[in-house]
Amino acid sequence: MADDIAPTLYCANHPDRETMLRCNRCDKPICYQCAILTPVGYRCKECVRQQQNVYYNAERFDLPIAAVIGFALGAGAGALAYLFLNLIGWFSFLIAFFVGPAAGGLIAEAIRQGVRRRRARGMKWVAAGASLVGIVLGGLLLLGLLGLLPRGLLRLDVLLFAALAASAVYARLL
Repeated sequence: MADDIAPTLYCANHPDRETMLRCNRCDKPICYQCAILTPVGYRCKECVRQQQNVYYNAERFDLPIAAVIGFALGAGAGALAYLFLNLIGWFSFLIAFFVGPAAGGLIAEAIRQGVRRRRARGMKWVAAGASLVGIVLGGLLLLGLLGLLPRGLLRLDVLLFAALAASAVYARLL
């Protein structure tokens, strides 16, 4: 009967907390605050971080490359959006609603090809931000270089296009 009693376990990170839970990879005792639920069971934060490090394989210049590609293609898409959405009129919101995510998807694929499908932790944020800035500054490019911006810089249809394109870049680079 005395052999049936399990020894009291304490969390490896919080020695004052009793626990019955162990990491299913390294068998370290962990409390519920330290446990992360994965599809295969509870794991400690260290094992989850090791697995994520295998997934993220970016090299030194991948984030700047993603930012440059996102900004350049965003500026081109922004310039085209300012030009063409100005010509359409009221239906420009509908066109921006459908074309914005498609443009963002193309920008994300170009970024993915530019960094050779490597992944980094902050790449989705950097790429989406650079694309958004590029799209908005595409209007300044038209205004400064060509003087073709007739209805103002901050137009709602172009901002809708920019927001949807940047969110598509973020979503595609997850």
